[in-house]
Parts: sequence; C-alpha cells; structure tokens
Amino acid sequence: MSDEPKAKAAIGFVRTAIVVTLVSVLIWIVAEGESLAHERIEVTVRLVDDPGGTIMIQPLRRSNWNGLVTIELEGSTAQVANLRELLRDPIQLKPGDPGISPEPGQHIIDFAQTLRQSPLFVGKGVSILSVEPERIAVQVDQVQWHDFDVRVDVPDLASASSPVAQPKQVRVLVPSQLAGAVADVTSLTARLSPMQVQGLEVGQRNTVSDVPVELPAALRGHPFVRMEPATVSVIVTIESREDSIKLETVPVLIRRPAFQSQNWVVTIDPADQLLQGVTVTGPDDLIERIRSGDLKVFATVTLTPDDLDARISEKQASFTDFPTPLHFSAPSTTVRLSITPAPQPESP
Repeated sequence: MSDEPKAKAAIGFVRTAIVVTLVSVLIWIVAEGESLAHERIEVTVRLVDDPGGTIMIQPLRRSNWNGLVTIELEGSTAQVANLRELLRDPIQLKPGDPGISPEPGQHIIDFAQTLRQSPLFVGKGVSILSVEPERIAVQVDQVQWHDFDVRVDVPDLASASSPVAQPKQVRVLVPSQLAGAVADVTSLTARLSPMQVQGLEVGQRNTVSDVPVELPAALRGHPFVRMEPATVSVIVTIESREDSIKLETVPVLIRRPAFQSQNWVVTIDPADQLLQGVTVTGPDDLIERIRSGDLKVFATVTLTPDDLDARISEKQASFTDFPTPLHFSAPSTTVRLSITPAPQPESP
C-alpha cells in the first residue's frame, strides 16, 4: 500500500474518533440533564401587602420569622438547576395568592401547598417534597386612611394663647378590625413637653418643630397602623411660664385684731411653728424672687374675735398675703394653738 492511502485512512480514523467522542459527550450531557436530582435550597420569602395598599399582611410572631425557608426539590438535574437560578430572587407572597386568604383575620400559610401553586413552580417539572418551616401564622386585614384634626396640648406649667398645629390634619391608616375603636375620635393630640415649653420666649410667637402626634390607645403598636405625618410643627405664644420650688420650712405668724391684742396671750405649739415641705408654684419670675430670697414666704394664722373668745385650739394657716398667681401646698397646714387671757394690770 502506498503512503497516500495510508494517510487517508489515518485521517478517516481520527475523524471517526472525534465524531464518536462528541456523540458520547452529547449523550452523557443529555443523560446527566435527564437524571433525577434531589436538592435542598434555602430561599427568601417575603410577605408583601396587596399592591393596591388596601390589604396588609404580617406574621403573627415576627420574632420567630426570619424570612428564610428551605425547600427540598426533586426533578431532573437540568430543571432543578434552572429553578435554582429563578429562586435567587426573593419569593413574594401576598393576600389573594393561591393558599393565602385576603379576608381579615388570622390565617395559616402552608408553604408547600402555596408554593406548588406559585407560577415559579407550576410547569417547571420539579416537585416540592418538603418545606421548612412547614407553615406560618399571619394576620391579614383591610385598611383605610382616616383624617383627624390635630389639637395642641400645652403643659400646665405655662399659659398659652391659641396654639396651632401645622399641618392642622394628619391621616392614619386604620385596620378594619380596629375601625370601631376610633369611630367617635375626631382629633388627635400633639403634646408639648415641659422641656420644650421651658425653651420658649414669653410674649413672643414661637414655632416648635417635630412635635409627635399621639395615636389613640387602641391603635398604638399595631403593625398595620401608619400615620402621615407622624410629627407636626406647633405655633404658640407663651403668655407666662410657671415654675415651682419646694421650701423645707416656712415660718408661721399670728394675726389678730389690734383691739384684742391686750386681752389674750396666743402661743403656737413648738412643733407647728414651722410648716414642713411647702411647695410654691407660679410664674417663673415670682418663683425666681423666692429662690433668690427677694420674696420671703411665710404662713399666717388669722384669728377673729370669735376665735379668741372661743379659745380655739387649732386653725389652718394660709398664704393670703402673696400675689394670687402663686399656689401653695403642704402636707399639713394645721397649727395648734394655746389661747389664754392676758394678765390684767393691778388696780392702783
């Protein structure tokens, strides 16, 4: 045989070997793709509200839900691989999806049942063997926005004129199951704190920003409740600002008619000569005068002629000698007395 036929035979052999190898690889690839595979995949599941914003969903025990589920799949290697790629993105479940009731109340979502009906799995040729956790308890409710006026509350330590909230209204997203609790509520309160009032100028129009608006008690802490805006600005003029001071002791004075002063000897029980723990509240300028010592505080027991004639043994002390804006309080203002006739001068 010449060299040329031998070369042609060798080339043919190589070509045949290459074709056989390629066909074998293709057969292996197809067989591998069609072989049965089991795989456990961890995916993220998100419970999302209805796109229209009228139906909301939340897990009942949020601390026990981290949004991760493990799905055990069975199918061909190729189909499982394709589905694995699709499941890289979170799975979103919302009220009204198969297996998830849109009706208000508490419901149980069976993950295996729900996911088998999901478009992500239907027609993919992959079976869901199990899901961990198997189910989750959820709360579903229909919600609706309600408008409320905002009322401003100023602490008792200040006198204010015409406080106004800006904006004057807020809106609150209220679940249908709580709507009855706020049916008669027309306004919500924006409450200035004592610290906020202390920083305001007296006699001037002040603006206080970011004052929280208080929700009705029935709505507080509910996961579906939202308020827009949650804070307001308050425009207020402080006419006067109050302060208080507690005095450890206050001396007690006796007052009686001058024409009776020679007829009676009046003494105060030693234990009652000083009132204990007197709290004075009033305009901050007057309280500052007390604090500095410019305004002295004392209590007065005023005795009438009838009191003297009856030789009463006790009477309440008062603080009537001080400006009316001041208010006094003490654990006790009772003063025990001793009233005796004054010695009469001897006749010459």
